[in-house]
Amino acid sequence: MLSFHLKKNISDFSVDIGFSDPSRGGEREGRGHLTVLFGPSGTGKSLTLNMLSGIITPDDGYIWLNGDELFNREKGINVPMRKRKIGFVFQEYSLFPHFTVAENIVYGINSKADPKKKLGELLELFRLNGKEEKYPRELSGGQKQRVAIARAIASDPKLLLLDEPLSALDERIREKLQQDLLKLKSFLRIPVIYVTHNLQEAFTLADHIIVVNDGSIVESGEKEMIFLNPRKRLTAKFLGVKNIFPCTVAETSENYFICDFDGIKVKTNPDSRFNEGDKAFLCIKPPDIRLIINDKQVDNIFEVTVSHVIPLEKTQRIFLKFPRTRFNLIMDLEKLACEKWKIELGDKVKVSMRKDRIFLAE
Repeated sequence: MLSFHLKKNISDFSVDIGFSDPSRGGEREGRGHLTVLFGPSGTGKSLTLNMLSGIITPDDGYIWLNGDELFNREKGINVPMRKRKIGFVFQEYSLFPHFTVAENIVYGINSKADPKKKLGELLELFRLNGKEEKYPRELSGGQKQRVAIARAIASDPKLLLLDEPLSALDERIREKLQQDLLKLKSFLRIPVIYVTHNLQEAFTLADHIIVVNDGSIVESGEKEMIFLNPRKRLTAKFLGVKNIFPCTVAETSENYFICDFDGIKVKTNPDSRFNEGDKAFLCIKPPDIRLIINDKQVDNIFEVTVSHVIPLEKTQRIFLKFPRTRFNLIMDLEKLACEKWKIELGDKVKVSMRKDRIFLAE
């Protein structure tokens, strides 16, 4: 349905990003599919949407949408923005201030559609009934963004682009609109490209995630694969993995690897990308480190010293110092458990890391 490869140089920054809709020919074909462009601000995500929509012309590359070639530098093809049949929703709403809700939505309705019927469907879909005659200045932030999305899909686009549409909203409104977008995805049955640097938002909405940094793709894949087992160190970092250690694959077998970081041996699941002697990054999330209370046999037991404790909303973040190394291990422990076991600075404790909760990254 959607395939592109776009290149653009702007001053000292360049973008080189390619994508092919993973739903084509698969079980998701014919259904809405939402791809998230995820990464820090200033990495080329919004620029990519601007090139797809036709606002900015790429220096090189191509865009295919439903069998139509919208852009090809070599062939001299560059379909005008108004003819690309692409809906675009911006962070700042971009509503016409002198138009009512109804007038804003009707402005985008395809000329072939029954405007009254289409307006009614969209008002119902976006919970805007009773707001038809109100002006943007009379609406809340969430209502404005619902109007903006309704207007963007009123023209029956073949592709919908959403550029951080929820970033200006408070958490409660943002969560409600995320649910609206999940319903919209099924309703539309078209590809959706969604830009965000919000981790929770990406996990809630995405089918497919493209991790972007410095104008290029770090890693791309289905949501579960990216979040549960990222293959790149930068991806793990962006996803909030706090324990990332450079290591050497010291021993390999069919059932496990032994990895060495700063003299510490850690057992992990095998990974076909690496061979004995290879350099890698050993990654483990703070919640996957467990406090050992008894001597039951588990993987990767270490004695460490509590060097620092930071209270979080529901847990305590505990910094643990390995003996004779420069590394700290970060563990998240429930506050009740901290109180029960009286974890204090300077304590020596035993912790474990299950090998199936550790992953290796390039």
